[in-house]
Amino acid sequence: MKAPKDYARECYQAGVIAVGWSRVGDLNHIATRGQLKRKLERTEDENPKTIAQWAGALWNFRNKVSQADIVICPDRDSRRYYIGQVLSRRVFHDTSSLGGGCSFAHRRKVRWLRVVNPEEATVLWPSGRFGGIQTVSEIKRGEDIIKIKTLLRRTRKTFTARPRLPIRPDMEWGRAAEERAMKWLRERGYKPQDVTRLNKGWDITCGDDRFEVKGRKSHSVAVRLSQNEWNAARHLKAKYTLLIFTAPTLEKLRRSVPDQIPDPTRTEVWSRRVTYEYILAQ
Repeated sequence: MKAPKDYARECYQAGVIAVGWSRVGDLNHIATRGQLKRKLERTEDENPKTIAQWAGALWNFRNKVSQADIVICPDRDSRRYYIGQVLSRRVFHDTSSLGGGCSFAHRRKVRWLRVVNPEEATVLWPSGRFGGIQTVSEIKRGEDIIKIKTLLRRTRKTFTARPRLPIRPDMEWGRAAEERAMKWLRERGYKPQDVTRLNKGWDITCGDDRFEVKGRKSHSVAVRLSQNEWNAARHLKAKYTLLIFTAPTLEKLRRSVPDQIPDPTRTEVWSRRVTYEYILAQ
């Protein structure tokens, strides 16, 4: 499932796959592809070729996606892929917002099975592509299907022996990254509240969603979670998102887009580091 602006993380957290062009109304009330195309012509200001492509995407979402199908939802911002199984027998129309400002109303319920991180994606699809280029594409290559089924059979590791990157954080980027996160979330339709000083285990609250913000100057610096942050992430699961801003300069940081990692303690591999404190016994 692909869109000009990605809301893959919001779909993952809501347990759905969704596509736009919501103004055509409930797809279940549209009898033919031709009727759908005519509705798009009335509601969207685009050329005939693009309208035909959109009609095809919506028609496929209604008719080709079936209950129990395996679906892959790519997140271009974070270079991750969400793999799940369709639960809905039919498409449904829901105009409530996903996350902050995603208004994609054509939806199907999904049980998410796996999050593929960038390293795993490189192994699965060395070319960086799979399926087609349309919003709704069917994966037909047998090799790709085998790789996906093999991946789903594997148990994901939570911990590895040691980090491959230095763990020293870029403290200079801390507050600046949080300010950028607040602005970025507003741009996506959220109403963020800064709770950094409350020591809750996350930096920003948006309704039921929690966001922990990390900033670094390059990908050669590891991201670290404190024990408090780790415990909060384990407890909140998909409602907890790690936002990682990577930028070499403050100017670029102010324009950067974060990696979005929902449920990070279950979807990523971590290195555990034990820290000892000594208390004077007097």
